[in-house]
Amino acid sequence: MNELRRSLGTVSFALYSAIVVIPITLALIRLISVTGFNPTGWFASLSENYVSLGVTNFTVVQATASTFATLVISMPIAWVLGRYKWNNEPIIRSILTLPFVVPSIIAAMGILTIVGSHGLNIRSDQSTWWWTLVISHAWFNMALFIRFCEPLLSSMNPELEEQLRLLPHGRTRLSRIRNLWLPLLMPPIVAAACMTFVFSFTSFALVKWITVGNNTLESMMADVSSSAGIAGYMESSSNIVMGASLIQFTILLTSLWLTSVIQRKQSYALDFSRSHHSKKIDRRGLIVLIPALIFASLPLISVLIGSFRIRNLNPNTGDFSWGTGGWEAAIEGGFSFAPVAHAFGNSLGYAFLTLIVALPLGYTMALTIYDLEKIKPRLGRLLDVFTMLPFALSAAMIGLGVLIGVIKINPSAAYKFWALPALAHVMLTTPFVVRIMLPAIRSYDKSYDENAKVMGMKSIERFFRIRLPLLKGSFVVSSVFVLAMSLGEFGASFVIARNTDWVTLPLLIDAWRGKPMKDPFAAPASNAIASVLLLMTMILFMIAERFRNSREGGMF
Repeated sequence: MNELRRSLGTVSFALYSAIVVIPITLALIRLISVTGFNPTGWFASLSENYVSLGVTNFTVVQATASTFATLVISMPIAWVLGRYKWNNEPIIRSILTLPFVVPSIIAAMGILTIVGSHGLNIRSDQSTWWWTLVISHAWFNMALFIRFCEPLLSSMNPELEEQLRLLPHGRTRLSRIRNLWLPLLMPPIVAAACMTFVFSFTSFALVKWITVGNNTLESMMADVSSSAGIAGYMESSSNIVMGASLIQFTILLTSLWLTSVIQRKQSYALDFSRSHHSKKIDRRGLIVLIPALIFASLPLISVLIGSFRIRNLNPNTGDFSWGTGGWEAAIEGGFSFAPVAHAFGNSLGYAFLTLIVALPLGYTMALTIYDLEKIKPRLGRLLDVFTMLPFALSAAMIGLGVLIGVIKINPSAAYKFWALPALAHVMLTTPFVVRIMLPAIRSYDKSYDENAKVMGMKSIERFFRIRLPLLKGSFVVSSVFVLAMSLGEFGASFVIARNTDWVTLPLLIDAWRGKPMKDPFAAPASNAIASVLLLMTMILFMIAERFRNSREGGMF
């Protein structure tokens, strides 16, 4: 490791530590100063306060049910996509994985449009809310099972199954599933299930809008965030936040560790099974594929359709009419709502500010980890785990950490510093940059650099003329993910910016949808803004798909 790279690595990890550790630490100090160090009391507060009563059980049960539903829905799709040949397969795969990339607030608007009074009209019956949430989580997370399992299914050598047919334990379909497919597929299935559980466990927007009156730990923390960390004022909120945060952190950390262990086994399975062979054409798979494409597309299409559907206040003119009133309301804004252009500008500003910090920071840390893996492997592994710390913190937890931590330093800054939400976005996106860039750096051929040194090229010249072109795909994918995640980020932004003028597109969607439904433009305006955000996300997703390496498997 040369002196320049060592210095950049030291600075990058120092900056990352300041961005991630300092706000969270200050937030904990402030909360503990209010509640005292009393873990037993923190956990007990969850069952003693009406705000948090039953929330833990609801969070665990719905996350478990959502994981099982996602498994049942997704595995047949992954099978037909991985085992059979299809025309326009990249497009099909993109459609099926797009739901996971779409911001959750868009998913909530689309599903509400489908199940609302002008759709299936089942929302009036509260008994349907639970199953609507479970199916919504299955829709949102099915791409995890597809991306984790499809690479193994598509690369499996068919000769393995043919050879097993000749053995006593492989003569029936059930025995082949038990003795071949299940052992090979179990690691990616469990890894995908762990991640699905995590995303369902920390669900916010879908829970907030689909199961009104029921909270997950995530949405509850967001609701009580405005009163947490204030001495002498609703101190029960601080106890609730501490108890919920510890539960979430423990479960998320355990799930991520389990996923990491399982993915190492999956890599072995992929190496063992990988071969180059032609997949068969079997039109029977259309029985699964066509409903899957409709299932994946319908909520997104409904967002656009819903933006033009306006409820009529006069019953004599029908239930609804078609028009652009929702778009006009969103564009113009009003006394309570900023114009969409204002939210659009804020969202873009935060996204590019996040990109400017997260991309070079993540790349430099990935480069440092790679260098240390060769000379100090234990330190390299330790820093690799350290970069994943925000993965064990939910968006609401990060938002609370930033908000309360900044208040600890300067209370007025929480409402005067426009760039504050971008700090949370950097915390959330930088680990993804490291995860995308690190495999690319590991596979980079060092001989190019060595030859360039012989030719007299300096470090900066080698970076721009050799390393950057060869790593272009990973840089583009990292940039796209940072922009997309920042544009669609809702949980942390809701905690930090909901009482400020720093409204973003997701916050404006939430505000319009929260307006009393006696306003006929409330729902179409929220769908119109969601359509704008959806279009931006789809463009970014298509760019990422263009440069994504298919060998990355579960990587998004």
